[in-house]
Amino acid sequence: MENLTTKTEARRLAELLIARAKENETQITVYLQGIAAAVSAEMVGLENKIKTEESLTRKLTLLADKDKSSQTDKQKLGKFARRNNDALRYTFVFQSEKYAQGLQETIEQLKKAGFEILSNRIWNAWENAETPGDTGYRGVNITIISSQKQRFELQFHTAESFRLKTETHHLYKELSSLKTFDKRREEIIKEMLRLARQIKRPKEI
Repeated sequence: MENLTTKTEARRLAELLIARAKENETQITVYLQGIAAAVSAEMVGLENKIKTEESLTRKLTLLADKDKSSQTDKQKLGKFARRNNDALRYTFVFQSEKYAQGLQETIEQLKKAGFEILSNRIWNAWENAETPGDTGYRGVNITIISSQKQRFELQFHTAESFRLKTETHHLYKELSSLKTFDKRREEIIKEMLRLARQIKRPKEI
């Protein structure tokens, strides 16, 4: 699928999503910093809160490539651009023993502040551990809509799971590349699973 026209359209959409995220991020960041302080979360990775154009272009292209519907490439890209939730993304880190409580308190604080939590876009990756769908990711990711109608992602991690995510980012990037062969994908997932098994699951999550 990845031809010049498709990549150009994916890049155009990525540019639009990033431009909108930049317009809205300042107000959202301030709100989240206040919430993080209220729930005793460490807010990390702010330097990476806006996804890069290259990464978002690659993601849109990969999603459209996996879509086997009868839609045109342009329609597929548009669909996934409208659904995108991580052109803007944030991370809260909690101590393992306070993780479940901190996550719940954060959601309550977000609702009080007027944010909308998309119930169908809550991913508890801890539940995927040792299942056929396990790719080695550990954490909870939720999709939120702000008062500016800006979709963004908030990830919840322990110190260990955040370190795992950071240290395996190069593997995730290789896994999401259209140029990676199936055999290599299997090797990457196997390695990510091996590392993930060392991460302690928080209680009550």
